Amino acid sequence: MHNENDSLREEVLRSYLDLTPEQIRQQLVAIVVREIPAPGHRQVPFNAVETLMCYGLFYLLDPHRYGGGNIDQVPSIVNTLARFFKRRPGSLTSKMLNLDGSRPHGKSLEPLLFAILAAEPERFRALYQMILTAARQLDLDEDTLPDFLADPALAPAQEDLLGQEEIPASTSQLLIGVQPEMENLERAFRLGERLTEKLVERKIRLAQHRFALEVLRNCGRHCVFCGFEPRSLPEQSGLLRASHIKPWAVATAQERVDVRNGLAACPTHDAAFDQGYLTVNGGYRIHRASVLEQSLVKDQGVPYYFGAVLASHLLLPEQAKRPALRYLTYHGEHIFKG
Repeated sequence: MHNENDSLREEVLRSYLDLTPEQIRQQLVAIVVREIPAPGHRQVPFNAVETLMCYGLFYLLDPHRYGGGNIDQVPSIVNTLARFFKRRPGSLTSKMLNLDGSRPHGKSLEPLLFAILAAEPERFRALYQMILTAARQLDLDEDTLPDFLADPALAPAQEDLLGQEEIPASTSQLLIGVQPEMENLERAFRLGERLTEKLVERKIRLAQHRFALEVLRNCGRHCVFCGFEPRSLPEQSGLLRASHIKPWAVATAQERVDVRNGLAACPTHDAAFDQGYLTVNGGYRIHRASVLEQSLVKDQGVPYYFGAVLASHLLLPEQAKRPALRYLTYHGEHIFKG
C-alpha cells in the first residue's frame, strides 16, 4: 500500500531527479555565499547539486580507499569540490559511502537515488550537464567547479564506463557471489529486488571502470606491447584497452582492483595476450607462443603486428607500478599457449 512515507520519499527524490535549471542556479548561488562553519558547529546539509556531484565522483574514485588516516591522499578533484562546497574532503567521501549503501544506518533515500541513477545513467549525465551549464552562466570557471568527467557527451548514454568488455555483460553472471551483500542492502534500505540489483551491479561496473582508468594512466596511455598511442582520441574510443593479467573471472575482489594486475594494450595485442598467444615473464620480457611463431612464417600480415613492431620488453613509463610477479606467473601457467 502506498503510504504517507512513500509519498514523502517520492517528493524528496523528485527534488534530485527533476531539478530545473533555475533550481540548480539557486543551489549554486547558495553554495557560493555559504560560509565555512566555525569549529564545533555542524555543516549545513548537502543540497541536491552537491549530492549529484558526489555521485559523479564514483566515476573517478572509490571512497572506501580514503579515511581519516589518508584523507589527504584523495584525488585533487575532491579537494577542489570540497573548497567550493565549503566542506572537508572527508565529508564528500562520507556522502559517497551513504549513497552506495555502505553505511547500513544511513538514510534510505540516498541508496535509492544511487540505484535509480545506476539504472538510468543517461539521466545523471543530463543532470551533470545542466549543473555545469548553470555554473558557467554564473561565471564559475573550471578552477572553481571543474568538468571532472571530461565531456560526458563523448561517452554513449547507455554505456558510459570503461573496461566493460572484460566482465560479464549479463547481470545475473556479474552478480554471482554477491548475494549476501544484496540481502544486507535489501534489509537495510528496502529498495526492492530490481533496484538492489542495479545498485550492486553499478558498484561492480564502476570498480571496473576505475580500474581501467588507473591502468591506462599507469601505462602512460599507450600499448605496452607496441607503443600505439591514440592520445588525442577519447578514452572511450576502444582503441586502447585496459585488461587484467589474472582474469577478472578468477581474481579475488582485491585482485580485480589492483593496478599491478593490469596492462594497457591496443585491441590486437590485448586479444593476443588475453588468449595466451603472448605472455610476459618476471623480467617483463614479452614472449610469443609457439603457435604464434609458426603463424609469423605461414600467415599474411601476421609479421606486421607480431614481428618487429612487437617490443622485446613491456613499454612502461619509468614511474609506473610494475605488474606483480604473481599475476604474471598465473598468466604464464594458466593462459599462455607456449
